[in-house]
Amino acid sequence: MYLYLGGALTIYKNRNEFYKANNWRKEIDKWAEDLDNVKTFNPAKDFLEEINHTYSDKLIVDQNEYYLNKCNIMICNLDEIDFSPGTIYELVRFKDMNKPVIAFGNKHWSPHINSCISHHCTGGTDKIIELLCNMFNQ
Repeated sequence: MYLYLGGALTIYKNRNEFYKANNWRKEIDKWAEDLDNVKTFNPAKDFLEEINHTYSDKLIVDQNEYYLNKCNIMICNLDEIDFSPGTIYELVRFKDMNKPVIAFGNKHWSPHINSCISHHCTGGTDKIIELLCNMFNQ
């Protein structure tokens, strides 16, 4: 199982609240690192370093596409998604590829966003991990 950890980054960086983008991802990463059959793509890991470079817009989207194709499940934090066009793009691409999206955070008002989500999980990362173990860890 290869997990794509999606959600807003830049808005939290700009507010000096990057921990809100990073802490939940770290919890999923920590769980996955002890398992042989679970890997993660965590864009927050290198985000603060990458943002200081002058990478082209095309390369950034190409990186997204590379990992969107490689990963088979997305975990998506919906908080502040209206400020994250990249996350919206990733959700739509996952839907186009018929891959499951497990979302958490504030439920979105838009039926377009909600149509990309397989399941909205309430609770913290422990509930997401429980769902992944129950549904996808065979």
